[in-house]
Amino acid sequence: MSKIAPWYVDAVFDNSGSALPQVKFILGRESKTCDAIETYPHNQNQYYTKTLWTRNPSSKYYFSDDCYLIRAILNPTHLELQKRAKPNTIFVSYHSVEDELNPAKDKENLYEIYKHLKFDATLHLIRDIDAKFIKSLKHGMRISDKALIKKELPLVLEKLQNKTQKIAPYNEISYPCKDKIYRFKDTNEGFECEILNK
Repeated sequence: MSKIAPWYVDAVFDNSGSALPQVKFILGRESKTCDAIETYPHNQNQYYTKTLWTRNPSSKYYFSDDCYLIRAILNPTHLELQKRAKPNTIFVSYHSVEDELNPAKDKENLYEIYKHLKFDATLHLIRDIDAKFIKSLKHGMRISDKALIKKELPLVLEKLQNKTQKIAPYNEISYPCKDKIYRFKDTNEGFECEILNK
């Protein structure tokens, strides 16, 4: 939501979110990388995401570079546009240094850009288990949403009280992505996404 309608978002709480799209979950079997494997004494089951997306340019479900770029949160050009639309958004993230699905380095790069753009952004890189809040170093760290909100919401609400949150006169935002422009617009009846050729 902070990407497609940043003017509505005061704060983002994130647990192990992906800064870059995981192509294997978009292309499924075509990526030649399964989502999960179960191994038994005499066989092995591999699981793939069922998807219509393909890298075949002649398909109507062609997953182009533009499709990838619009899904990437770690996109400096897009982050600058978000900053213009809503400069006071607060970002708080927890991420394990051992996350096997979403590399911590990508999240570190994202938060460096947030800081460069002068967002209020805090990244907690987790290296140790405390058995109360952090129960694992695997993806998600077994942090409950309730515990995360209970820990971070009071701090963010205090920051928001001290900031003047100007309501931006935005109801749409456009992102350039190689050969296309993605325009997200809030209409009276919902959100629209318009894809334009450059």
